[in-house]
Amino acid sequence: MLEEYEVSFNHIVLDDAMDEYGLIRHQLTFPDRKALKDEHLQHDRDERNRRKAAGQKWHPLAGTPAYVMYEDANYVGNRYLNAQVWRSLVTGDADARNDARQAYEASLYPYREGTKREKGYWPKPYGALKGDYAIDKNYTETSLDQAYSPVIALWRYYQHVADDSEKKEIEEALHAHAHWWIRHNYNYDYLGEKWNVFDSNMPPFTANKISSPSEALKIPIGMHIAYQVSGDKELLDECVRIIRKGIADGGVQMHRGPRGEIKELYHWAEICDYFMRETELCNETDWSNLIEDCWRAAKSTVQEDGLCIGMGYFMDDGRIKKYEPGPADSVDHFNYWKTDARHPSSTAQMACLAMLIQELGYDDEAGNVGKKLLSNVAKILVDNNHHYLRGESEYLYTHKEQMPPSQRDIQPISIFSTRTVVFWLDAFWRGKLQGVL
Repeated sequence: MLEEYEVSFNHIVLDDAMDEYGLIRHQLTFPDRKALKDEHLQHDRDERNRRKAAGQKWHPLAGTPAYVMYEDANYVGNRYLNAQVWRSLVTGDADARNDARQAYEASLYPYREGTKREKGYWPKPYGALKGDYAIDKNYTETSLDQAYSPVIALWRYYQHVADDSEKKEIEEALHAHAHWWIRHNYNYDYLGEKWNVFDSNMPPFTANKISSPSEALKIPIGMHIAYQVSGDKELLDECVRIIRKGIADGGVQMHRGPRGEIKELYHWAEICDYFMRETELCNETDWSNLIEDCWRAAKSTVQEDGLCIGMGYFMDDGRIKKYEPGPADSVDHFNYWKTDARHPSSTAQMACLAMLIQELGYDDEAGNVGKKLLSNVAKILVDNNHHYLRGESEYLYTHKEQMPPSQRDIQPISIFSTRTVVFWLDAFWRGKLQGVL
């Protein structure tokens, strides 16, 4: 049955989510999966304006089709590329190679557009684009996901699928991007504000705060991969410097405290796995312990109905405690709101983590956990009468008290989220590769 879902989900990515330029849009209308228009997003604009007037944080582009559809377009495109690499390894067929090639083009598109502004600049996809949803060319934002998400996917493609010309393009892009961060002294624009990777507004690598190995590790992994494809020893030296400083400062530890986006558990484990198995930094710290910490936390997010919560409080014992619904100040919390509602995308991402744990041999039951999570996501997303995915926003909130006050009386439209599908495919094909499915 999971094989039938895979075929359907793959078609949805390529036939519905992919736009005329080859980008895979993150969010679309529900249930028809069409482009979002201004009239669909008035609620978001009203909330943005209300928060702005109250002096509260909100992204300046919230409520625009460019932001809603493309804010995570690179992220989902990269993860689809990852899935198609696993699929190519499992099947070896031409269709898998062709789909991987389309995902490769989607992954490099933002870079190609960004480098027109500055060599090595990798924007969020709604910036530096052409077409109906492009925004002003003075756009300068990026994020640490853009430092990590394309890099790990392109590395897997480089290792297993790419031809010689593609390898050359990947080398040039990743090398230029790594040097962009060095040239900018790790400063970047994000959410309409100025940020620095290692400053006090970023949780990792701070001597006085036990935090996560998340955001800041997205920089050195990109540098190491760029070194692997280019041979530039300066990037290796910088990677080693950053990692050793983080370890010495006590910053390479599991997160504690409130956190939105439980999805990061998979990425933290993926990054630690890279340093453990693919680098000369394997003995710098106990990467395997960090990965197992991620898995311990991930298992605690699985609820009685077989779905995972999407955010929560990381306790001292490594498990995650459900939130009481209420306001939040962090951008990591969807709509600046805490909830203990089930989250299909996060469930798919925990399935990915389960398959990685199975591959590493850390938990004999991990593969079965991942398989159940995939089955549970598919069951609640697919309407057996009409065979379409249901809007993810239906599952973010289960009762009125779960919703931000701004959404209780006038609910926003239901949205189709491509993120659920691409991570489902990632977990499915990784499970196939491990012989779990």
